[in-house]
Amino acid sequence: MSLKNILLSLMAILMLAMTTAWATQGGAKEEKLKMSDVPAAVAQTVKTECPDCAVDKLTREVENGVTIYDFEFKRGKGEMDVTQDGFVISRETVVPINDIPARAREAILKAATSGRVAQVLKEQVRAELTDGKVIKLDTPKYFYEADLVKGNQVAEIVVSPEGQVIEAPVWRKRGAKEN
Repeated sequence: MSLKNILLSLMAILMLAMTTAWATQGGAKEEKLKMSDVPAAVAQTVKTECPDCAVDKLTREVENGVTIYDFEFKRGKGEMDVTQDGFVISRETVVPINDIPARAREAILKAATSGRVAQVLKEQVRAELTDGKVIKLDTPKYFYEADLVKGNQVAEIVVSPEGQVIEAPVWRKRGAKEN
């Protein structure tokens, strides 16, 4: 075997290893699904947690080594992330901006400068994902995620109830994919 072939083989092995590691760490792509594709425990959780919800988009992905079913519901019913065994990792519900804590509202309105707030979601986080494990929280954490619009640009901001910016807005052209 020539040196060139050995180097090419080593590069191919290295690329495969990097791709596998990336997917294992949670970088795997979303896989679109139908409700009939989810495990029974996941379907039961959706039925219990959001009985009047119609699914708009359903995907499966791996986040930090854990398989997650990500539901986006129709008609402003929010979103929900569920593990294979039916545990709810997080639940987002649409809330009026006037119903969120004052400091969170101030931070969101400041970020929307010369724009507007299109929608606010209250996120209840019930668990964290670490190294392929679901770490259930004794007390849920709450965050507020706002969709912002300014002309032909959109952004998203995430803040704590105390108004601390968790994820700053990154403005992008409407229709462009998020990073």
